[in-house]
Amino acid sequence: MTEGQGSPLPSGYDDKFVDAVEDDFHCPICHVPLKEAVQTGVCGHRFCRQCLERHFMRQERDGQEPKCPLDNIVLNRDKDIFPDKATQRKILSFIIHCPRDGCQWTGELRAKENHENDCQRFPADCPNGCGESIPRDEVQQDDMDSHIEAEMRLHLDLVGVKLRDTEEELQKLRNKEEELQKLWKTQEELQKLRNKEQLQTLGDTQEELRNTKQLVKKLEERIGALEKKPFVWKIRGFHELLRQVKTGYEDEIKLSAPFYTSEFGYKVRMSLYLNGNGKGKNTHLSIFIYIMKGDYDSNLQWPFPKRVTFTLIDPKENPEDRDNISLTLEKEGKGDWNSRPWKKENSVGMGFPKFVSHDKLKKGAYILNDTIFIEARIV
Repeated sequence: MTEGQGSPLPSGYDDKFVDAVEDDFHCPICHVPLKEAVQTGVCGHRFCRQCLERHFMRQERDGQEPKCPLDNIVLNRDKDIFPDKATQRKILSFIIHCPRDGCQWTGELRAKENHENDCQRFPADCPNGCGESIPRDEVQQDDMDSHIEAEMRLHLDLVGVKLRDTEEELQKLRNKEEELQKLWKTQEELQKLRNKEQLQTLGDTQEELRNTKQLVKKLEERIGALEKKPFVWKIRGFHELLRQVKTGYEDEIKLSAPFYTSEFGYKVRMSLYLNGNGKGKNTHLSIFIYIMKGDYDSNLQWPFPKRVTFTLIDPKENPEDRDNISLTLEKEGKGDWNSRPWKKENSVGMGFPKFVSHDKLKKGAYILNDTIFIEARIV
């Protein structure tokens, strides 16, 4: 048994470097040199800060834990990610070309902004707002006079447009003033309407609160009814899920709903790697259990003292004909996986990378109507 552990967005530097930048200084997400480089403390991989943040946001949106994009190791965003200042200094010292045609400047990347403030090939807008852009070294007085003379009709038209725009804005302000005067007269009626809407909203909220309390009560009753019974996880559409995982169209991890080991027991969940994890990669189903922060942790024994048995259920109708596959996690000493959680759940789980092979799944009768059933018995 072993501990268990989206689309790139360009955030790095896309400048034209004089010499080729080594692969070690490229972000593995956006594939250009690192910008605001950060490094993971667990696995040591480097990313652009913005690329990694967007990766975590996609995982959070999908209800997943933050994990390294390269090896799926679970990361603590507060403790495992830190700025790689040495790498950032190195990248800023690389020599780049000026991005403007006709400029022969080369210099360190960190000097780019200062250069652009002085670059004579950097475009400047016509001060009359005609929309044309002219390189700084061409915006000399003679050239500007020539430009204004050649575009005299356009500039006169622009003045006319600005004048008409000003007149239209003035008329809008007058119309707005008239509307405000009308609204002021009906202020009392509007306030009465707002009060009525607020009373209706309050009534709707109270009704929603009553419904929520009833739902919580029903859920608590269901938890009590499930006391000491094994949790059975039903996974539908198995063949299509496995195909999508193998081709990269689906996340490799499936998470069960959280459940309690008893009415006032430990809160846990299962994770299933359809295409395997670690030693079971590409050949087996891998299964792990994670301990979550629960409502009764302060009254429970730690470390987690239970024995967990995972069972792939053979769904034959006659129980005597079933050939179930079971593996059991025995009780262990204190570790990262079975200590009391202080956040949403422990960052690592415990389970079996080689729970059941894909070949055995195909040969056996464990898939019924494209569905498999996995039981967790915790005693």
